[in-house]
Amino acid sequence: MKLIKQLELSTFQVIISLIFLNIEISFAQNKKINLKDWEGSYIGVGVANSSSKTEIRALGTDHYALNRGTKDKDQNEIIFKIGHLEQLNNNILLGIELNKYADVETNTINTNTDAGLYYHTNGSIDRNTLKLEDIISLDLRVGTVLENQDNFLNNTMVYGKIGVATLRSNQRNTEDADVSHIGQSTARHYGSVFGIGIEKKLSIFDDPKLDNNTSISLEYNMMNFNKKTAGSDNINISTGFSVKPEIKNLLLTVNYKFSDNSLGLKNLIK
Repeated sequence: MKLIKQLELSTFQVIISLIFLNIEISFAQNKKINLKDWEGSYIGVGVANSSSKTEIRALGTDHYALNRGTKDKDQNEIIFKIGHLEQLNNNILLGIELNKYADVETNTINTNTDAGLYYHTNGSIDRNTLKLEDIISLDLRVGTVLENQDNFLNNTMVYGKIGVATLRSNQRNTEDADVSHIGQSTARHYGSVFGIGIEKKLSIFDDPKLDNNTSISLEYNMMNFNKKTAGSDNINISTGFSVKPEIKNLLLTVNYKFSDNSLGLKNLIK
């Protein structure tokens, strides 16, 4: 875990350094835009600041470890993406993108004194663990490349995205003094993605091919998932749990275009 956190910090520092270096060089250049530089398949890696909010409700009267509220978590993580962009008519680019996000885990204890006998009875403490796993989104990107007198804005792509997402929720409730009292649920959730972003060619190399194929992007997106009811309790006090996650992400990634081959995306809208 410590190694992963160090890797996340190192990756974030490298990306920030590349941004400032790219800005300095970009102000010294004013290249004419060429949409062919943007077309093709690419991969990306970077960091994301993710803010998750998950509403959990026990359908019965017990499990006050849930506090009848939400489980919130802010974290920095490494993310991966693979995608493809193609030019449509004029100065419009259409693309598809697959994103893989890191898991989210929260651990909380009962702080609700209204639980009465279920609150700290006979040394018992209610505990809840929630995991959001296998977080993946498939997005449709539509962007335009700016041709501007400003050296930094020139040849910069701005885009919006819409897509679908999925994750698996896995939550478990326990009581320290009653090992027979265990509630848990696992469910697959589906939802939508909306986002906006800006992407700039990373013109820091002496090789024109690397300059044209490498870019850096900053994006903000929101993922909302459906509410699912699942699970049961060992002593049947609760019949199940309803879980509804939502996640907001601020992503900073470095991308490399590895292929110029066409996928015929423009044929999808003819």
